[in-house]
Amino acid sequence: MSAGHAHEELHHLVDRLSPDQARRLLRLVKTDPELAETADKEPSEPVRRRRLSIAGIGASGEGDLSERVEDLLAERFNRSV
Repeated sequence: MSAGHAHEELHHLVDRLSPDQARRLLRLVKTDPELAETADKEPSEPVRRRRLSIAGIGASGEGDLSERVEDLLAERFNRSV
């Protein structure tokens, strides 16, 4: 498993945890000498909020937008398809 894949898989796992499970995992991380060093550091840059996996789900009132993407883009940029 590559480091990038492990990183992404860990993000998905954390996203699925309940608040209680997240607290338990954080407590475990902070008790591991190697991981605690990183967990206790202040971020060097602001924490970037990740978008919700459900973003974009909903009714637009315009039918299935994915089927009309070319038409919608053409309308937006005043071009004909």
